[in-house]
Amino acid sequence: MKVNWLWDIRASEKEARGILKDEWHPEFYIFAERLFSRISSPQDAFSFIDKDVFCRQWPKIKIRMQKDKWLAGKIVFWDRAYNRIQKEFASGAIEVAFDRHAIARQLRELRNKKGYTQADLAKKLGVIQQYVSKVESGHENFSVDTLREVFSVLDKKIVIRLI
Repeated sequence: MKVNWLWDIRASEKEARGILKDEWHPEFYIFAERLFSRISSPQDAFSFIDKDVFCRQWPKIKIRMQKDKWLAGKIVFWDRAYNRIQKEFASGAIEVAFDRHAIARQLRELRNKKGYTQADLAKKLGVIQQYVSKVESGHENFSVDTLREVFSVLDKKIVIRLI
């Protein structure tokens, strides 16, 4: 049985999907909190929100949910889902929506985890530091080959999946 998690919100499912696809939308956290407090199926939840957005935003969503003690069980459930997804990402294959800004954020996070500066990464790639800066800020339109090369320097693989 499918649960109507939007029962007290004056928004259609289409509007909710649009808001949850845009983590910068002013109502993103309101809708995300409702989604994760009312749905217990990762498959259903991730039809509304991308896994990479969930992973980036879960800590903030969790803080909002912790204000309601009734949601303790849901928080534990989604924490486990978050940890599983993080392990998937850490396994070497990164799955993100092909959005230049989302990829740029992940690239910056991986570079920082490796302890590289932009200059270090640029040297390994044979480019100038300003190019790395443009890629990380989402201002550079890069090819799949460039993306593969950058992530291989960071010991990661890219997986492009058409949905």
